[in-house]
Amino acid sequence: MEIHLGIDDTDSRQGMCTTYLASTIVNEVIGDFQRPELVRLNPNIPWKTRGNGALAIRGTTPNYSEFKEEVIDTVNGLREPSSNTGIVFFKKDPRKHREIRLHSQKAIKNTIDPEDAVKLARKHGEIVGFGNKRGVVGALAAAGHTFNDMTLELLAYRERARWGTPRKIDKTMVYKASELHPLIWDTVDWKHKKIVIKPNSPCPVLYGIRGDHEKAIKKAHNTINSEPISHTTIFKTNQGTDEHITPQKIGEAKPMSSSKVVGEVVEPPKTIEGGHVIFKIKDSTGEIDCAAYEPTKKFRNKVRKLIKGDTVVVYGGITKSPPTINIEKFKLKQKKPKTKYVNPTCPSCGRNMKSAGKNQGYRCKKCKTTKPKKIKLELEREIEEGFYEVPPIARRHLAKPLIRMEMGYDQK
Repeated sequence: MEIHLGIDDTDSRQGMCTTYLASTIVNEVIGDFQRPELVRLNPNIPWKTRGNGALAIRGTTPNYSEFKEEVIDTVNGLREPSSNTGIVFFKKDPRKHREIRLHSQKAIKNTIDPEDAVKLARKHGEIVGFGNKRGVVGALAAAGHTFNDMTLELLAYRERARWGTPRKIDKTMVYKASELHPLIWDTVDWKHKKIVIKPNSPCPVLYGIRGDHEKAIKKAHNTINSEPISHTTIFKTNQGTDEHITPQKIGEAKPMSSSKVVGEVVEPPKTIEGGHVIFKIKDSTGEIDCAAYEPTKKFRNKVRKLIKGDTVVVYGGITKSPPTINIEKFKLKQKKPKTKYVNPTCPSCGRNMKSAGKNQGYRCKKCKTTKPKKIKLELEREIEEGFYEVPPIARRHLAKPLIRMEMGYDQK
């Protein structure tokens, strides 16, 4: 029998991981399953855990009732008690229903009322919910998700006795594995000398390797030396795809969504308390602040080099109050010449001329030559037109790294 399963919100900031639960189901529950799917949802939702990921499992099972019972037992045994877990079961592919596909797209880009998700899931399938059932939103979104662009992530899981203890990974070999870039990406942050494959939470994940090529991901995994690994699972995912981004005018951008907007810099960047860098852009529909927050580190230095009049394309999530784009990357589309006015030089002796008096131009005291006004000089800009992105240590799961854009993966 064909089955499609969606799961979300089994974790918390204190532990567990929905990917671990999905991996356990694939390995232990009755059935023959395809590669599980990790679908990252709207990263701007304030009540999410950090990754805001939901999981989908598809395949066949010889006994639907037994499959369902085993899934529920597995979820009950692993979910965080405080989580609002949602599970959705379908006997036919929910992606065939337009309203479910639209729900999935909306869950990645905007916000959804959990009651609407519950009604829609019950219309076409079965649900099991815990707490306030908010997890049904993500579970249904994952089950109904179709990939327009897809990446892969290999997750290595810890032995259960080690959960919550410091992770032991040979950093030297992680740097060695990162040499497979660009076939894998966001393995290390070279500029800031940090590895970025391991999570900071006490969850069961030891590390994750992301990329577009399965062979390279497996080779990187086999390169790394670490503490003993329980098992690994490779997920299909929308990470690194910019699926959350909607091209918009500034006036259309709404809080808790993610936008790509084109605008003109109307105020030069300024550094505020906390080390955050803020500047304002405008288009025909309005103005909005853009922010490079302190965790983006050296990326802020690129932002500081923008000047009034530059045309930029800004990608990022929009904060609620005041509306501000949290920059994930930007493109300097057209840079404005940077100029300054200086006193003219004497054509005879080469000395700088001095003011001859109010509205009287400039004069060389030695040669008595005159010039009517100051000379405009164009200064060299310390930034070139093109794309700039936050470092891997500050990158959101869904944000597309520039290396994927350069390699032509479904560029927006």
